[in-house]
Amino acid sequence: MKFKVQLATLSVMLCANAIADPVYLPPAQNLTYGSSSNNQSIMSSITNPAAAAAQLEQEGSQYRFGILSSIGGGYEFGNVNDLINKIDSTKATITTPITQAQLTTLYTTACPTGTCTTAQSTAFASAVATTINSSAAVAALNNVVLPALQQDGYASVYAGVHVPFMPFVVTKKSLGGSIVLDANVSAIANLSVITDPLAISASTAANIAAAYIANPTNPTYTIPNDTTLLVKAAMVKEVGLGYSRPVLSRDKGDLTAGVRMKYYQVLLDRSPQKLVNSTGAQNPSITGKTYTTNSGLGLDVGTLWTAKRYRVGAWVNNINKPSFKYNDLTATELTTAGYTAGTTIYNQLATGLTYEMKPQLQLEGAFFSESQNWVLNAGLDGNAVPDPVGREFQWATLSAAYATDSWWKPGARVGYRTNLAGSKLSYVTGGLTIFKALSFDIAYGLDKITDKNGKSIPRSAMANIGIQMTF
Repeated sequence: MKFKVQLATLSVMLCANAIADPVYLPPAQNLTYGSSSNNQSIMSSITNPAAAAAQLEQEGSQYRFGILSSIGGGYEFGNVNDLINKIDSTKATITTPITQAQLTTLYTTACPTGTCTTAQSTAFASAVATTINSSAAVAALNNVVLPALQQDGYASVYAGVHVPFMPFVVTKKSLGGSIVLDANVSAIANLSVITDPLAISASTAANIAAAYIANPTNPTYTIPNDTTLLVKAAMVKEVGLGYSRPVLSRDKGDLTAGVRMKYYQVLLDRSPQKLVNSTGAQNPSITGKTYTTNSGLGLDVGTLWTAKRYRVGAWVNNINKPSFKYNDLTATELTTAGYTAGTTIYNQLATGLTYEMKPQLQLEGAFFSESQNWVLNAGLDGNAVPDPVGREFQWATLSAAYATDSWWKPGARVGYRTNLAGSKLSYVTGGLTIFKALSFDIAYGLDKITDKNGKSIPRSAMANIGIQMTF
């Protein structure tokens, strides 16, 4: 079976965006550092809302901005090797749910005279349904192949970019704290499979029986199935403003608090395509003409305790749970694409779909050397949240870094991050900063996809590059 799937084209537009990371692509050095606050990267100012004000006591007055602070992208595949292994293991079983010989035997039993009465035709159809639905082929398909397709038959590509000169951070005593402006846009497309377990109805069995009666030497029939390829695409644009300030000062450290208000504009689209229609041919896909455009507000709050040698903090993103609607799929679109009203997948696709930015608690900690050049970072998401295409993320990160104020001596960092939810993929991470401004970071997935020749690539990988300045 051959089919074509057209992925939705993602147009990355420069526009204002708020102070938040897309959960699927941490920007710039945050890819290695995680969401931990530190003095070594301007991008730590867009994690904990309280982070920027921690510079106040150390610097007095400071301006920081990104020339092009982050541009990056990545991809993720399902566990293709496991999927292929499960399909290979059922090849011998999944041939046809009913053979010509079985049809002949069932016909001879139901219609011994060679001519079927109405009652005999009904009995013949019932026997056909029982034989198909109880066959080893259907059992292997429903219990092995389709669940594997549902779980591992997906692929995602994504990208993100910060608008030039963002984020812009002003930390001054005259302000009593710090103001942070940021601008970026992110986009993602995801291809997945929605499976429809095979179980033929009485009417389908009757059609098969009628086809055999009409042409017993070469009956032509199909077994309909609504298994579907679904493409979801999203673009998230935001505008935001954050403010943080010291709220408590002690000899051993200082407590800062911060708040962020964000305006979101979210563009969403979904396009399903059934694998085959009732004639065995490819169905036309339902292609979204335009993205739905939604807007909403988000609110983040956080606190951070900063001592000379360590930091600990916590914050919550999107405490008000902003939500955004996908495009509706009409009855006309679904029936034109080959779906039958009332079936499970038809009802699933016809139901409105909403992307909700669920609140997420994030925890951080860091330990610094006396010189502040060496740092150990740790970050943990307290709960899982979905991205715009429905994948779940809950990051845990560890990193170690050496930062330098020298223009000629590079800074370096290494780390590890793992997703505790969803795909549960893990990465080794690393980054390099040269000339105090230019940074490269990469996350290399530890799970592999290997072809028959033994060549492998990671199931997922991410990379960022950025330039920032401090004065």
